[in-house]
Amino acid sequence: MEILIGLIGVVIAWLTYHKTFNSIPDVTEERNNLLGVFKVTQKLHLEVQSLIQKYIDENNGANHELYPNITFQQYLDIAKEEFEKGLSDKVYDDLRNNKNYTKSNITTFQNMIDIQHNALFQFRTQLLFLNKT
Repeated sequence: MEILIGLIGVVIAWLTYHKTFNSIPDVTEERNNLLGVFKVTQKLHLEVQSLIQKYIDENNGANHELYPNITFQQYLDIAKEEFEKGLSDKVYDDLRNNKNYTKSNITTFQNMIDIQHNALFQFRTQLLFLNKT
């Protein structure tokens, strides 16, 4: 009897683990939410790049320091590279078309995008203030 209960426990644990970490999500709410936030963050990132470029153009500010030892132009160049690595249409298409992502993969991507979105939103606010002065 104890062996049977132990085997049932192992089967339940295995099924729980498999369903939690290895399940392939349907193209449902989680994936759609991720894709929606991705697009909004992508747009916000491009807006931030545009605001930096606007500052550079209007203030001859390519060599002005945004942060210690980082100029507006250096930051813009880095932002463009990071956009291509993490928020480009190619990355979006991979997220949209790859059906092998597990729920935990989608949650991880969602958390990363949320953090990036919040940071971009705060930085955008600073740039809007800077462009007004």
